[in-house]
Amino acid sequence: MFDRSLMERLEDGTATNQPSFDRFRASVLENLRRVLNSRQGCCETRPDFGMPDLNDAIGQGADAVRALARSLKQQIETFEPRLKNVLIRFHADPDNSLQLSFHVNATLDYNDQVEPVAFDAIFEKHIQVRG
Repeated sequence: MFDRSLMERLEDGTATNQPSFDRFRASVLENLRRVLNSRQGCCETRPDFGMPDLNDAIGQGADAVRALARSLKQQIETFEPRLKNVLIRFHADPDNSLQLSFHVNATLDYNDQVEPVAFDAIFEKHIQVRG
């Protein structure tokens, strides 16, 4: 199993490097940044690719946080198959009540070992993936 995507290997010019969990994890997070910062409708062949417009979610009122969490989970499970057992939890920031932040727990199957991973998805101008 490769620890980087095909495009990452082509850009680097080395198809076989010693895999490392850190590089594998970084590749997963970089892919999530691309997916989660894409908007639905940006890809004609996959209309389900990308996150819905945040303004549309806010219009759902009290269900907005749940709707965003569902969309986040769906995007991760569909477009990042290296992550399994994805759990999403809303994290309220008492210092910034307007910021939407979700904590994501999942597992990565790496070299026949299941490794837990955790990161935050923070909705601002762009979605930041920190982990």
